[in-house]
Amino acid sequence: MTTPSVDLVLGEKLVDARSAAMSLNLPLHWLAQKQQRKHRGIPHYRVGKLVRFKLGELLAWMQAQQSDASEEAAHA
Repeated sequence: MTTPSVDLVLGEKLVDARSAAMSLNLPLHWLAQKQQRKHRGIPHYRVGKLVRFKLGELLAWMQAQQSDASEEAAHA
């Protein structure tokens, strides 16, 4: 009996903070520090003591942040 790969179960590969920051050109401390993740509402997963991210979810989060910022600028 074979077990499905983790990527198939999760739908997307999980990456660490450094890889995510480099891939998406984000400050590493935003992803690495718990306070920053909580304050900014950054989507993440805990795998034991490790913190992991899905690049697709981070991209969606970034787009939502940009649209929120442009809406605020339009109302100012």
